[in-house]
Amino acid sequence: MSRGSMRTDEMLEIENERLLESVAAKAKLMKSVGLDMNREVKSQNMQLGDMSGDFEGAGGLLGSTLKGLNNMTRSGNSRFMLYIIAGILFFFFVIYYLTSMRR
Repeated sequence: MSRGSMRTDEMLEIENERLLESVAAKAKLMKSVGLDMNREVKSQNMQLGDMSGDFEGAGGLLGSTLKGLNNMTRSGNSRFMLYIIAGILFFFFVIYYLTSMRR
């Protein structure tokens, strides 16, 4: 082999090593990003599971409240029902008024 071809081979070898190190660094970074994403997904799945339990509890509470309202309407106490509806409407008007004042 001539001296020029050895020098070219050495330069190519050095360039290949540099590129190999660059690829290894990028692969390490990608692995780190993938592990971070995995941790984040697991954390969010746990939060969603907790929220699901909370919503189920709220659904049970609403169901029992509706049963109580149905029982109350069947009992014929219409004056009490009128007061409840008026109170709810008053509450929503107050909330609407307070939110419209902020704009």
